[in-house]
Amino acid sequence: MADITRADVATLIQEEYSNVFLDAAGDSEGSAAIRAFGTVPLGTKITNAPVLTTLPEASWVSESSTAPAGVKPTSKAVWGNKKFVVEELAVIIPIHEDVLEDMTEDGLQNLSVLGGRAIGKKLDEAILFGQDKPTTWIDLDLLAAATAAGNVFQISATPGADDLAGSIFQAAGAVADSGANPTTILSSAGLRFRLANLRASDGTAILSRTLGGDGTFSDDIAGLRASFVDNGAWDAALATAIVADRTRVKIGQRSDIQVKFLDQATVGGINLAERDMVALRFKARYAYALGNTITGAGTNAEPVGAVTPAA
Repeated sequence: MADITRADVATLIQEEYSNVFLDAAGDSEGSAAIRAFGTVPLGTKITNAPVLTTLPEASWVSESSTAPAGVKPTSKAVWGNKKFVVEELAVIIPIHEDVLEDMTEDGLQNLSVLGGRAIGKKLDEAILFGQDKPTTWIDLDLLAAATAAGNVFQISATPGADDLAGSIFQAAGAVADSGANPTTILSSAGLRFRLANLRASDGTAILSRTLGGDGTFSDDIAGLRASFVDNGAWDAALATAIVADRTRVKIGQRSDIQVKFLDQATVGGINLAERDMVALRFKARYAYALGNTITGAGTNAEPVGAVTPAA
């Protein structure tokens, strides 16, 4: 009689993990940056995207047939390249076969979500704060970009003068004044509760929550779509909130998150076969670019602002 071995069902296990994990990077414990900004599909490791760097200029023209002012002017538009360089994020989770056999279906899903959370956290840390950001991602992370633009507003430390809401409006206003469009705010989940009872000068609530047709809630803060960072990537010591123009933050995705079932490899010094262990290898490939394109005023838009905690 032929017994069904673990190898016979390995592909089924791999598929089970894959189906769950492909959704994990964008769920409530995955990548807040992906939820906030979406992804752009990329076909190669390095992709150049055209970015407008110089706008054409018009001039008034007289009706004279002889004066220089009667000649219609010429001008040009110039495009430069914005480079996307794809880099890989990965994690391997070893697990004993006995544990895997005893896990329920919910246990499998929870393990997949943990893998997604690990990748989402690392991606968010790089994009939001520049932590371990690949050197090939030459654009500034979001907090560094806000700092370089001078769009950082610190909450007052004076007792009774907590101007958190005002600082958020200031950051959004700075982004708008530069020629970009503030659409999105990122923060830790705690900001939701700090703003719960605050109102603008016209009496409207700073924080509003709406129920979508799909049965999920969405939060708006000062008219900005909120994305709360729930995966541990948010550093409250560095920033209280980051405001950004969604159209200027680009996360390139070369390939979907993939999972591979390993049972014969040596991982981290562990010989899986010798110790009756298997491992799940998760990987994803991303690129990042921040656009600060030219505005009608001839200046570069600064698409990010930040609110920092009181000193």
